[in-house]
Amino acid sequence: MTDNGSKKAHRRYSSNGSSNVGSSIEIEGTETSVFWKFVDWIVTLDTSSPTTENYSTIPQISNYVFFLGGRLRTVSGTKALSVVVFAIIVVPMVLFSIFEVHKVWTFGHGHGALIVLFYYTWAICFASLLKCATSDPGVLPRNVHVPLAHNDFEIPQEYYNIITLPGTAHNKRPVEVKYCTTCRIWRPPRASHCSTCEACIITHDHHCVWINNCVGQRNYRYFLTFLSSGVISSVLCIAVCALHLSRVSRTRDAVPAVFLIVYCVLAVCYPLLLLIFHFFVTSTQQTTREYLRNIRSRREFLRGFKSPPTNSFDTASRTRNMYTLMCQRRGFSLVSARGKHVPGDWRFLKLPHPHNFEKV
Repeated sequence: MTDNGSKKAHRRYSSNGSSNVGSSIEIEGTETSVFWKFVDWIVTLDTSSPTTENYSTIPQISNYVFFLGGRLRTVSGTKALSVVVFAIIVVPMVLFSIFEVHKVWTFGHGHGALIVLFYYTWAICFASLLKCATSDPGVLPRNVHVPLAHNDFEIPQEYYNIITLPGTAHNKRPVEVKYCTTCRIWRPPRASHCSTCEACIITHDHHCVWINNCVGQRNYRYFLTFLSSGVISSVLCIAVCALHLSRVSRTRDAVPAVFLIVYCVLAVCYPLLLLIFHFFVTSTQQTTREYLRNIRSRREFLRGFKSPPTNSFDTASRTRNMYTLMCQRRGFSLVSARGKHVPGDWRFLKLPHPHNFEKV
């Protein structure tokens, strides 16, 4: 796109008072009270007053809501299941601290080490959940590849084709690249558009309703750490409570320990199964999206644990496959929420959706 064409198109969309584009990039010169500035800093919605940082404009082109000046994020318009998950994690820790710690600590013989390990793994679990649920999963910038023809925006017919590129060094199978008509970019391999977040995510694994965020390249390691540390802390809690039960003399004293054992056994099942699933999927060099796309029905779920012949990223080694996915570099945030906003930045324009295969 030429610079003159970009400026003309920008003036046309920003000059229209009814357009959503102008409000996403123009910083109002009106004075706002200190109180409302503080409120907008605490919670930044798509109706908040624009500031000089990107976190005030990103909600207008996506479904993200930011907190504490862009340091934390979540997705609006969804069920608050992440709050339930936080409660499920905090409640047993509180009960464990009240009813079990002091009694087991007095047993001696190194039993206190189990308590220390529990708190350590629990802290990792809580921190990983917070990081995974509120960090950038790998959002790709918008409007990087916007064609301009005949002084108007159009999406050429060839943009709806799938582009085939040469394979990787480990695998010579071709790699497919698709164009996102919503974000107006040619997505990198393995990237996908999330309709819940309204953004394209690099190495998109899935959108997790339990953390209310996508799991992508920049937070996948935190997601796996959350699952594994949650399983370990649950096992340690069960072990400490079982140790307490072995030494109680009154039934009344055993009630909290029994409750925590039952609670942890029930709570650990889902994350344990999910962790095992990700171990198998990553060993075949697949993301969750790729796995679900390769199985035709629920009856074929075991078939998906075998790398398909068309997998362009398979290294022919299950260990290497797991390492390259689980330990992949996070990379830089391509759309920094706390970065300085430049008026006229095309990455923060919300262009109209295309009405057909040609006209926007």
